Amino acid sequence: MFNRKFLRLLSALLALSLIAVSCGSDDDQEASDTTEAPAETEAPAETEAPDDTEAPAETEAPDDTEAPADDDESMVADDSLDPIKIGLIAQDEELFAFPEVRAVSQAFVDYFNAEEGGINGNPIELDVCGAGDAPESHVACAQQFVNDDSIHIVINAGFATNSAVSNELLSAAGKATMTLGNDFVDYLTPGVYTFDPGLLGLAQVFFVYAADSRGITTATLFIADDPSLTPFIPVLELIAADNGITITEVVPLGFEPDLTGPVSAADTANEGWLFVLGDAAQCTAAAAAVETVGYEGELFANDLCMAQDVVESGVVDGYAGPIVSSAPTVDGGADVDEIIRILDTYGNDDAQRAGLAGWALANVIIARDIMITAGGADADNAAALDALSTYSSDDILGFPPVSCPSDSAYVGACNDSPLMVTVVDGAMTQPDGFVELDFSELEFLLEG
Repeated sequence: MFNRKFLRLLSALLALSLIAVSCGSDDDQEASDTTEAPAETEAPAETEAPDDTEAPAETEAPDDTEAPADDDESMVADDSLDPIKIGLIAQDEELFAFPEVRAVSQAFVDYFNAEEGGINGNPIELDVCGAGDAPESHVACAQQFVNDDSIHIVINAGFATNSAVSNELLSAAGKATMTLGNDFVDYLTPGVYTFDPGLLGLAQVFFVYAADSRGITTATLFIADDPSLTPFIPVLELIAADNGITITEVVPLGFEPDLTGPVSAADTANEGWLFVLGDAAQCTAAAAAVETVGYEGELFANDLCMAQDVVESGVVDGYAGPIVSSAPTVDGGADVDEIIRILDTYGNDDAQRAGLAGWALANVIIARDIMITAGGADADNAAALDALSTYSSDDILGFPPVSCPSDSAYVGACNDSPLMVTVVDGAMTQPDGFVELDFSELEFLLEG
């Protein structure tokens, strides 16, 4: 049995340091095939002109050429039908905010309604409850969805204790819940599933990738200088050691704009420098210090340093790091092209291509799949939960194969493949793509 107090402490720390990533599913394709059928069955209308004198009617071929327009229109959700709701708890208020979650989620809902017929013709409605830094606002959002009988699935973008307390309410009410995975108990609560490796995957992939792809055996850990993070350092050291990497020193970094002093004191003989930092500004300051020092080893950073503005500034060129779920990169292929098209067409200024954008888009795609499987307009809580608890797919835009439940003790972890990116010329590339992890190797963290 794990020690809950121990897990709560670790989860809060992990969330601060490692927070955070298809419309072509079989069901979607079947829906597309179905909507195209009427255009094909209209052929008899043309053959019903047995009278040669009706040749002018045959010259109305241009009417036939309008069939694609009719077919395209048939893929638009029918606003006369009742909407099918997806609940979203968005942590986009106060200091610790992620506006891209709401923006990207809404962009994909709008895309589904405009191009994919919503859910079996019914429009999708994203019911967003905005929350702040404190757990109380997340509890209020969860209670709102618990009380709403029209909502059968909830995407919870809260993290740390915020996700833990709100997921507990949603789970007790039998609501199918998709969470960010930034608390240990997010992986262990019945009815709660995460389609991102979350805190565990992001912690582990640092060292799996560094050891297997870069041959790192010694490393310096730079970590945000916050007293609450100190107890977390041994956890990172344990995960590193489990992957054959020795952290020889830990260097705390403050939030001042010039970090040259502490960075210059680090051991340049270590094969890798790993940065677990608190925000984009701290990432930028640390990267400037590394440049000043002239360190020539391998550089790694957590996903906050892979924020769109930090990447595009060029200060983290050459760094490798994990990204929450999937995100558009410069070499992601057709899936990435489609993601960018959707965001450009339906998104607003907050619909960025980094941060929690990839996580949001994947969860909306999966939530739609779940509601289709659960019966669409006829779905209920039990059907949605059953569809979620048995969900699997390898056809989600820009996403690795996922399957619920996990084979490990972390049964709610449906995704064991974080995306590793490398920054080149102010853009994210994915030379190694998704890195498969073994969650069972982290079961020792459940022992308190």
